[in-house]
Amino acid sequence: MARNTFGGSASDVAEDANGVRVPGVIGTVWDGPTSGAAQITDLTDLDGAPLSELQADERGCLPSFFGPDGAEILWVDFGAGKVALTSVTVGKRLGIHLNAADPHGSKAAALAEFNAQKGAANGIATLDAFGLVVDSQIPIPQLADWLNVKSRPYDALGNGVADDTAAIRAAINAAGVGGVVYFPKGVYRISGTLDLPRGVTLMGSHSNLMVGPGMADEDFPCYIQALPSMTTGAMIQIIGDADGTHPAINGEQRILNLMLDGSKVTTGNLDGIYAKGNVQNVVMRDVCVRKMPNNGIITGANAKEEMPYSWRLHSVMVDNCKANGIVFDKQTDLTMFDVQVIGCWATGIKLINSANTILEACRAEWNGGHGFWITGAWGNWPGSGSMTMNSCSTDRNGFDGVRVDATGNGPFLINALQTRRDGRNGGPGGGGYAGLALLNQAPVVVTGLGCYVGTDDQGTANTSPQYGVRIANARDVNILGAYLHGATAGVFQEGTNTRIKLTAYTTVAGNNFAEDRVQK
Repeated sequence: MARNTFGGSASDVAEDANGVRVPGVIGTVWDGPTSGAAQITDLTDLDGAPLSELQADERGCLPSFFGPDGAEILWVDFGAGKVALTSVTVGKRLGIHLNAADPHGSKAAALAEFNAQKGAANGIATLDAFGLVVDSQIPIPQLADWLNVKSRPYDALGNGVADDTAAIRAAINAAGVGGVVYFPKGVYRISGTLDLPRGVTLMGSHSNLMVGPGMADEDFPCYIQALPSMTTGAMIQIIGDADGTHPAINGEQRILNLMLDGSKVTTGNLDGIYAKGNVQNVVMRDVCVRKMPNNGIITGANAKEEMPYSWRLHSVMVDNCKANGIVFDKQTDLTMFDVQVIGCWATGIKLINSANTILEACRAEWNGGHGFWITGAWGNWPGSGSMTMNSCSTDRNGFDGVRVDATGNGPFLINALQTRRDGRNGGPGGGGYAGLALLNQAPVVVTGLGCYVGTDDQGTANTSPQYGVRIANARDVNILGAYLHGATAGVFQEGTNTRIKLTAYTTVAGNNFAEDRVQK
């Protein structure tokens, strides 16, 4: 028979008659508690060395030892009477515990409650065939200022079927300034606008870009989706207006790593993101807005003519909306970096009197109207200004690739602009459209410009744009270093132009195989 291990437990200690530990004391081992019990000397330490007595260590604890063959309970006497000692390697101690009365109530009820939590989300994990805990059984963490919309008490489902509006709104309203409302992977369907208070962050797990060849809308299910009944308003709104519901000054919202999808709404004028009034310092990073029945992102004025301003957009995509991609009106101190608008039915990016704006590495392609449209009265008052446009590009927009018809005294600076195949005009080309159209009554300085022609990707439709650069009724234009290719002419001027200067440029007319270059 096997020898069982005794001692070594934190509860196995040598005590005197008063229950006080006795360091170093020597005790004897017996086979029973009565006076007729026999002393056992057939003991060994864990290395197999013979023992006939036990000696407590300096803390009064018993050392581990092997008892005689088959023994499960022994009695040890340190001078204060015999005390039972149960083997630590035998299930008898566990059996006694299991058969004892349950101090918590019905053992059957407790066992049923335990079994009900096995394999349940946020319950007791079980293992799969590979010995791993499945994702659905891993508890979802919840930090004080990080509100997971799928956790209690919000309980959004994100299954692409349920209406999660109430759950998401509850999380947004509970977040407070600095709070993060987190969307784990899933499709969260909503039937009403999400109204963002001050300082709240919406963060998703993944932001898709455009739907590329071979991909479907349902691929990568990580987004908020408008239900078909949501035909007006906006999926997300931010309001700075003392209207009884919103603050007079709003702002500091963050929208991060999140996608808004309007593909299921077939009628109406639903926008993706709408802001009105005094809304300051909003940041969007890694955001996609796709297939809205109206505009992707748009701002407007409140009754006091106050407008949103000082926003930052980083790596934002607006894809296939049925009106404009982005419209900012009086959005002063705006920064847009790596912002792309593709496939919208009207203008890609429209900026109206948005003084002191910076566009960096932005792109507009395959939009029905102008790619970029810079328009409105940009002003001549103290503090007014224009904008800087660096390393931006266009491709196959319906009208002008970049159109500047703004007024004002501040100079518009355009550096390293590449336009390509714009002026599609529904297919036939022509229409007087150009890669860069300057109809400005404000100074424009262009350094480094490439305008190139082409057809649709499959070689269908006509070559466009008609002109590389078109200058009409403009003033104070300086273009330095340019390659200007148009189906009809590289450069076309009309109307009354004032102080126009082109330096170090090449013009080309014809299709993209044309060789009739003229360098000036």
